[in-house]
Amino acid sequence: MNTIKKQMIEINQLCNESDGIYHDIAQNYGLSDSVYWILYILYNSDEPVSQSDLCSNWYYSKQTVNSSISAMAQKGWVLLEVIPGTRNKKNIILTEAGREFCAKVIGVTQEIEQTAFSRITAEERDLFISLFRTSNQYMREEYEKRSSLGKRGKEMDV
Repeated sequence: MNTIKKQMIEINQLCNESDGIYHDIAQNYGLSDSVYWILYILYNSDEPVSQSDLCSNWYYSKQTVNSSISAMAQKGWVLLEVIPGTRNKKNIILTEAGREFCAKVIGVTQEIEQTAFSRITAEERDLFISLFRTSNQYMREEYEKRSSLGKRGKEMDV
């Protein structure tokens, strides 16, 4: 097996292992992965987060965002607030109950992350992020070259 192929298999296994760790954390609190990550995003954002932000910046489908927001609203964790000057664009606002829940769930996760990542040097973390970003950029470019429309989720030309 060629080196790049072996390396890609290992990288993809590591990505799936990382996803599995976060999945286990979400499951421990009775959350779906998408609800967990949306709470993580909301809790850590310094600015309001809209439903469209989750779709465009975090690569969630509209259906996933809507069903996750609906589930969180039913639990009293979030409210939707219409953004002034827009037709129906809405920000997702954590309620006090949502903030308290996030402080527990996301707070524990962040303690785990910070402890784990503090074991890696700052330079190694910066390099890891830079290489991961570059790899994703090149993957997207190569995919878009081969895609009939260059859009996510569209069938590729074969």
